[in-house]
Order: sequence, then structure tokens, then C-alpha cells
Amino acid sequence: MTRALVLRAPGVNCDRETAHACRLVGFETDLVHINQLIKAPERLLNYTLLVIPGGFSYGDDLGAGALLAKNLTIHLGSQLQRFIDDERLVLGICNGFQVLVRAGLLPGNAQPSPGRLSIASLTDNASAQFECCWVTLGIETSICLFTQWINHPLELPVAHGEGQFVLADTALLAQLQKNGQIPLIYMSPTGRGVTYPANPNGSFGNIAGVCNARGNVLGLMPHPERYVSALQHPRRHAISGASAGEGHGLLLFKNAYEYTRTMFDRRRYSAPGYTSPWPGQTGGGARPAGAQTSYATSGVDISAADYARELMKDAVQATHGPEVLAGMGAFAGIIDAKSIRQMRHPALVASTDGAGTKTLIAAQAGRFDTIGRDLVNHSVNDLLAQGAKPLFFMDYLAMGKLDALQAATIVRGVAEACRIVGCALLGGETAEMPGVYLPGAFDLAGTIVGVVEHTAIIDGSAITPGDVLLGLPSSGLHTNGYSLARRVFAPYPLDTIFPELGEPLVDALLRPHRCYLAEIQSLQKHPAITIKGIAHITGGAFAGNIARILPAGTQAVIETHAWTPPPLFQLLGRLGHVERAELYQTLNMGVGMILVVSAEVAELARSVLSELLTVGYIREGKGVVLEGM
Repeated sequence: MTRALVLRAPGVNCDRETAHACRLVGFETDLVHINQLIKAPERLLNYTLLVIPGGFSYGDDLGAGALLAKNLTIHLGSQLQRFIDDERLVLGICNGFQVLVRAGLLPGNAQPSPGRLSIASLTDNASAQFECCWVTLGIETSICLFTQWINHPLELPVAHGEGQFVLADTALLAQLQKNGQIPLIYMSPTGRGVTYPANPNGSFGNIAGVCNARGNVLGLMPHPERYVSALQHPRRHAISGASAGEGHGLLLFKNAYEYTRTMFDRRRYSAPGYTSPWPGQTGGGARPAGAQTSYATSGVDISAADYARELMKDAVQATHGPEVLAGMGAFAGIIDAKSIRQMRHPALVASTDGAGTKTLIAAQAGRFDTIGRDLVNHSVNDLLAQGAKPLFFMDYLAMGKLDALQAATIVRGVAEACRIVGCALLGGETAEMPGVYLPGAFDLAGTIVGVVEHTAIIDGSAITPGDVLLGLPSSGLHTNGYSLARRVFAPYPLDTIFPELGEPLVDALLRPHRCYLAEIQSLQKHPAITIKGIAHITGGAFAGNIARILPAGTQAVIETHAWTPPPLFQLLGRLGHVERAELYQTLNMGVGMILVVSAEVAELARSVLSELLTVGYIREGKGVVLEGM
């Protein structure tokens, strides 16, 4: 069932264009007057999307949206709450946003203080005038269902006089950000500071849209229904790659439709006392005492898994070329080996690894779009250490309670990273394991298979005293050392901006593991450059990883003063009172990969890749020595 109800009321004037946007994406849409709904409140439960459009409801005589909000809460309060609790969608646009705020449904996650009626409000524009213009919106990482998968700024029109979003306590902004309840912010199209008119109303924190703690209720001041076609844009702009000249605003409605189409229709209600809201439909009905236990009531939701697969399908298939003969949905993946047959003496190379406790930071921050890149890039780098290039990847994702959107976001990140390195995501497993993982936690692992010519294998056997160690800079902690980092940074909120970082702590901690495929291949293409050994600096840092490639009788010397560790590593050491030696034995300290080349080749390699750092050398001996400790 994909039915949308567009609410009409005296003074509402954007109802028809809003209904048009709903119908464009596939919703069966009804325009229903508030008075009709008050007469039959249960009618609301016949729909999966409720839209409160813009306008001047009841003339805004008691304040913008105030009277319509009272009608909703007094006459439809229980039905509306049930609608939201059932995880159906509510969208409030402009005046509709004002209605949702005044009804207490947005932000909806924090309790008012004693004597305080509301934690948020929408008040007069800071300019003290009605604003009618186009704005640019940034898409923030959030739990909002309407903005999922939108990965670029949106252009939308605004037209309002009371659009300034304010909070009763400015400290609530950090709470909303932490909860992922701010999906849309005003941003400058030039990338510079956000001032008027980029922020047309002076909203605190440049907030343009807010969602509830579940992500299924969204309110925004801009009008998405007024930009569903390129013809509505002053410069006739359309969504990049769209075939029908679609406007940016249509994306919000598309996400709403996909959510209700692929998830809501599959839901089965089994809570005691629940009766189906659809006339003549038994649905799941109430489950009487003593009824049989099901897989779902035991904690495994097959419909959520189906929904997750539907959401990730396109991203996974985008990694497939004609060589993939069986992929997602098959019992096992199949890949054509004809490209390998063209090699003289191919050798298969395989590696399995995980994303480690970096997953806990991702879960705490509610950011799931980059952790898949961590896993793939880490795995590709392990292949590079043997001289191989990737063929295909298999992922494993496990959660205690499967969240379809989170799971799909994670796997889409895996797929995107695979696509970038030319590696097929051939298959995988998404497991729901109640009782094994704590609520909100997940585990992510994967296996990569690559190929290398037998004569091109890099195993370190050619390393000799006098060789030079060159380092490629890392992007951050990569995927190791997070147990230490979490302990050190535990007292600090993830949105803390330390002066030495110049960015929120969470951004520094979740920066994806760097992939070195392009850099290594650029060196390998040069006929005069021979790489004798490669060490991927992960768990065990320098000593633990370089030792794995050293032949007998050789010792690697790391000159720790040859480079300056990035600020994150210095900050971690200072706040945690971690000894310098411990840092270099645990973390990559800003160097993510070590290459061993001859002294003659070192200068040429640095001319090909200017970012290469000379970090040490090889001498006779055993193991790895860290000089400068």
C-alpha cells in the first residue's frame, strides 16, 4: 500500500502541487480536508504518507500553523501518534513544518524543562520581511528517511515570513546533531560562510529541516514540491543523470515512496491488541495469548532483510561487469576467469579482515556511509603488499537487530569502494543475530581475492642491506588503534572541535582508510622502478608489519624524526598520556604503507610520487628498530 494523504485546511495553498509531486513518484494520493478527517479520524490509518503542505493555514491569525496544530493534536492526536509509531511517514512543508513544531512532533526527542512549553519554535525571519528566493541545502548525515541516498546539495525555493528555527536552549543543537535529527542545512553555493540570503531567515545553526528521533517525520521550510521538474528552475537545471528532467525536490518524494513501497507493505503487525486499520483486512491482527512463537518474535525480521537487499541491490550490481556470471541472490557468486587465462602464470591472492572497533565509533555517531570503504580499502592494500590487483570481494555484516537502512548504507559503502578499485562485490552475508551483539552494535568483515603474475609477486625476498624505506601518508588512524582511541577520547563528545584538528573529532576518527592502489600502480608502470617489499601498516604498526617481509639477516630501521605525525596522533598521545614508544608500536603515526626499494630507485620513485617520505633504511641484523624513541 503506497497511499499519500495531502491535508487541506483553510488558507493552505500548496496542496495541489504537493499532491502532484506525490503522484509523480507513484503514490496513490488523496486531498483530504481537515474537517473531513476530524469526522473520521481512523481514515488517517488508510495511508502511509501524510503531507501537511505550505500556505497560511487559518490565516495564521493565532501564529503560523498554531490553529491547525491544535486541530491535529486535539481531534486526531491518538491516530496521529499511532501513525508515527507504526513508522509511517509525515512530511511538513513550510507552514506544515510550523504545524509539526507547534504540535510538539518536532523535534520531539527532548522533554521541555519545567515551565517551558516547547523546546523549539519557528519565528519571524531575521530580515523582518517575507523571503521568496532560491536556496542551496546541504545534506547532513542523519537518520531521516526522506534524505537517504541523497549525496549532493539541493536547490529549492523558499517563500515564508516566519521561518527562523530557534531552540529554547542553544545546547539542544548539539543534541539534535548527535541524534542525527538535522538532515538539511542552508549552505552557501560558493562554499564560503553562510550568511543572508544563503540562510534566508537566520535559523539557528543554519537549520533548514528537522526530523524526529525515528527519522520518519520531517519538517522543512523550503518547498520541494515547487521543484519537481527542470522547467521550474530559473536556469532549467535538473538532477544530474536524470532522464526526464527531474528537479531536486522530487528526490524527497522518491525516497518516501521507496520506503513505503519496499518496507511498509511487507510489515506484519503482531503486537497484542493490534487490529488492522484497513477495512476488511485482517493483516497480522492481534496475537492471542498462547499463540505460536515466530521467527520475527524471536528477534529475526526477514522482511527487514528483504528491504535491506532491495536498497543495496543497485549499488552492488553497479560493481558487476560481464565477467560476473552469478552474484547477489545466488547461493554462491560466479566470476568468469577468462581474464586470468590471458596471464602467463597467474597466482590467486586472498585476504580476510574486518573493520575492527571503528564500527563502534560509526554506530555512536550514526554514520554508516564510510565504514564499508574502510573495509575494502584495507583489504585492497593487503593485496598490494603481495603485488596483486583485486578481482572480487565478499562482505559479512552482522547486527543484533537488523536495521535495513543502516545495513544498506554500510553495504552501499562497500560497493562504492569496490567500484572505484574495479573489484566486483560478488556476494556477501547480512546476518541478524539477537543476543550476540549489543543494541546498535554491528560487525563488518570481508574477504578479497586478487591475482598476480607469478613473476610479479612481491614477497620481500629481494630486500638487501642499503635499501631505502619510503612511506605513503595515511589519512588518519585507518582501521587500527581504535580501542586505544576510544578510551582516550571517551570523555569528549564526538562533535568536539580541538584547535589542533580544526574539525569535529568524529570527522577525524571516521575518515576512511586510504587505498593505495593508484599510487602503487603508477610506480609499477615505470619500467625502472622495482618494488622489493611492501608493508601495510595496520595492527602491530611498524615493528609488527615490516618484520613480516624481511628476509633473514636484514633489519629495518625506522627514523621516527624523519616526519611529523599528523595532529590527531599528537592529540591522542597528549590527552591519553600515551608514551611515544607505545604510539609507534600501536598506530601508523601518519604513514599507512611502507615500500622497500633500492637506493638508486628511491630518488626516481619520489619524482614519480612526490608525497613519498623517506622514513628509514635496511641494514644487516634482525627485526625492526625504531630510532628516535
